[in-house]
Amino acid sequence: MYLVNTRKLRLLYPNRTWLTHGDDRLHLTFDDGPHPDSTPQILAVLKQYDVKATFFCLGKQIDQHPDLYAQIIAEGHAVGNHTYDHLDGWANSLDAYLADIQRCADVCDSKLFRPPYGRITRKQERALLDLGYQIVMWSLMPGDWDDEVTLDELKRRLDKRQPDDIIVLHDQGKERIVDVVEWFMKHNCGSHLL
Repeated sequence: MYLVNTRKLRLLYPNRTWLTHGDDRLHLTFDDGPHPDSTPQILAVLKQYDVKATFFCLGKQIDQHPDLYAQIIAEGHAVGNHTYDHLDGWANSLDAYLADIQRCADVCDSKLFRPPYGRITRKQERALLDLGYQIVMWSLMPGDWDDEVTLDELKRRLDKRQPDDIIVLHDQGKERIVDVVEWFMKHNCGSHLL
């Protein structure tokens, strides 16, 4: 179970970034990569439409695919820390969580951070803010990683976007992610995309 639209959560967690803050531009983000199957294709689609995105990378994926990580940066996209091993903040101590984030930081030079599963405790949040991280959440998660959600349903969910949404997609090798990104670009390019 997950929330597709999390806009109201920003009221409970105001120290986290949920929206693009009134600049009326959608922001595409990708979690869990880089992945050798999908990252090159996603980058090609973004390049075709001259759109930049933010890739919240896993440290272990950067270690396995440093060339793809370098390509993301070389093509002008932003990167963010998504922990080294995709840790669930609710299931890990503060020390273990921060150590995993630091391990990712050793290969990912960014002060943007997205907690895997969106799960982070208040102590973890405070510690990251004290370290200078910006905790970036999302306002729209269509569920591209969920095999029970059809491609048509993904498109319907994405069609409900609002101008200041931060949209989270997943760069984890699933073939349909490229179809989703291509469709989204065709229907949204030129209209408020970063």
